Amino acid sequence: MHSFAQRLATLHARLVQKPLLALISSPHVLRRLFTLNAVIGQRTPPDLTMRSIALGGRSCTLCETGTIHDHGTLLYIHGGAFVLGNLRGYRHLVAALGKAAGMRAIFLNYRLAPEHPFPCGLDDAEAAWRALTSDPTIGPLTLAGDSAGGNITLALLQRIIAKGLPLPTAVAVLCPITDLRLTNPSLITNRRHDPLVSTRWGARGVAAYLDGADPAQPDASPILGNFNGAPPVLIHTDTTEVLYDDARLMAAHLQAQGVNVTLTETTGLPHVWHINVGRTPEADASVADVGQFLADHVSRAMSDA
Repeated sequence: MHSFAQRLATLHARLVQKPLLALISSPHVLRRLFTLNAVIGQRTPPDLTMRSIALGGRSCTLCETGTIHDHGTLLYIHGGAFVLGNLRGYRHLVAALGKAAGMRAIFLNYRLAPEHPFPCGLDDAEAAWRALTSDPTIGPLTLAGDSAGGNITLALLQRIIAKGLPLPTAVAVLCPITDLRLTNPSLITNRRHDPLVSTRWGARGVAAYLDGADPAQPDASPILGNFNGAPPVLIHTDTTEVLYDDARLMAAHLQAQGVNVTLTETTGLPHVWHINVGRTPEADASVADVGQFLADHVSRAMSDA
């Protein structure tokens, strides 16, 4: 049984957010509603501080809550079906993950579709990664992202491997979409069970992002990528979400290539429930789990160095 706070959040997702996502086709309207939802419903840490920085020509924001940064730096890539998501909606989560991991946490403001379709978001992530790896003062680097940002995170990881760039120490993805061919069974079998994601909205976002590009390439569908030599990867998913198979099959793909992968499954939580950190114990526990995973692998890497 989930907490009362989580049951309320899930009910709000099902009765308010999911219908709006299904009915409203304009990404500009949805972006305004996303920000409004953040203002009304999200709990901003009282000690949150933010500082704008530039990485590879892209604007980013360092989100902190007085954390001691003994475990390096985390680059976070947000979700939103490739068409929405902003600092106002993610600053609390990014800061909370940084605090849980003991890291500087950086929000990447990548370009969104449809104005900037594939591979613009991925190119922005690569540019930011190259800028971070060129700075010897920031310590070990880790990557994390959710939903569409999880897609970009994993696509970036296979690009890093293919291009021989410095690897992250560990990677965490929350409820990622990993196959933009949109053929996985849970897209249909979980359509009614998923409390938040409208498949109609998701398909619109994917189409806007691809803009006619072939989804059957690793930059678009990282489940098709080569991850030999990748660092440890943590995947969070819920068995009732439409993207459950994207996470489950991605974990199997990584494991088949010899990657140390941890798949953590919940049941009955909305897509990227982590966004409710500070409001529900379920989100708090999952954010703490991600932070511990990243911190543990950084500690091991530092002790082996």
